[in-house]
Amino acid sequence: TIRSGYYGDEVMRLQRGRHEVKLMVRYPAGERRSFQSLENVRVRDSAGRERPLSEVATWEYRRAFSDIKRLNQKRAVTITADVDVQEAVSTEIINQMKTDFIPQLLDDFRQKHGAVLAVDWEGEQAETMDSLASMGVGYVIALLAMFVLLTLEFKSYGQPLIIMMIIPFGLVGAVLGHALLGLQLTLFSFFGLVALTGVIVNDSIVLVDFINFRLREGMSIDAAILSAGQRRFRPIFLTTLTTVAGLAPILLEQSLQAQVLIPMAASLIFGLLTGTTLILVLVPVFYKLYCQLLVWFGFPLVVDEEAVLDEKPEPGFPPGLTAG
Repeated sequence: TIRSGYYGDEVMRLQRGRHEVKLMVRYPAGERRSFQSLENVRVRDSAGRERPLSEVATWEYRRAFSDIKRLNQKRAVTITADVDVQEAVSTEIINQMKTDFIPQLLDDFRQKHGAVLAVDWEGEQAETMDSLASMGVGYVIALLAMFVLLTLEFKSYGQPLIIMMIIPFGLVGAVLGHALLGLQLTLFSFFGLVALTGVIVNDSIVLVDFINFRLREGMSIDAAILSAGQRRFRPIFLTTLTTVAGLAPILLEQSLQAQVLIPMAASLIFGLLTGTTLILVLVPVFYKLYCQLLVWFGFPLVVDEEAVLDEKPEPGFPPGLTAG
């Protein structure tokens, strides 16, 4: 009765050209504006007698939901909040809620109402998880493609591993850089980690390729590694220095628009500084261990022997002369 009086009942449908119009019957607008009108509603009983609503029902006034939302045919309530970045970090709050608050809430709801309450994380949390999942799959595919290309280039399965073993150390440096600057890991931080992988691999390729070049010239393993470290220190160092110098203005920017890009710049800068330092130390060590394994298993150290005939000597200066 109340629904019919306030919302209306469909009594017929009228055809207006190509459209069909519903004809609804309900109380006039003036009788639907106040709670006093609700007390005057008449309810017809089974005997056909009309009684005031106050005789057949009691009601109370309280705050209710303005609308009822459902998800998968179940009633759902959306709770949103903004995080004060000066006081807390969203990931820490979410992790604390998942550990302490949510389990207690589910248990209390089950005990009080005898029903099961389900919690789904949406908004920024859901978007971040979806982006990280897709990025993780793409990152693995990129690493596999990188390994295949390096295998074709060096005609070896071991040397690509030497080059790619430096990647985790650069990622650790990026995370430590965030901790040093007091930044939280965001989606743009992971974008920077993906870009960092390619730059670190490039520096490692330069060093490993020069070691191979010295070995094909007939140098011993130790002499080739030492020569590569001396001759390729400056190119590797300058590559890192110019990249860091180009990203430094973003890291030092104080404007609101640049705050989103600062985590990405931090990943690249600190990852490069850490990765470059370890490249100059660990790549020679890994290469020496790799050569010892080759000797132990009886494999030749020069993988591409035909390249020795086609390899041109590196341009240099006559004995006694130095670059001016």
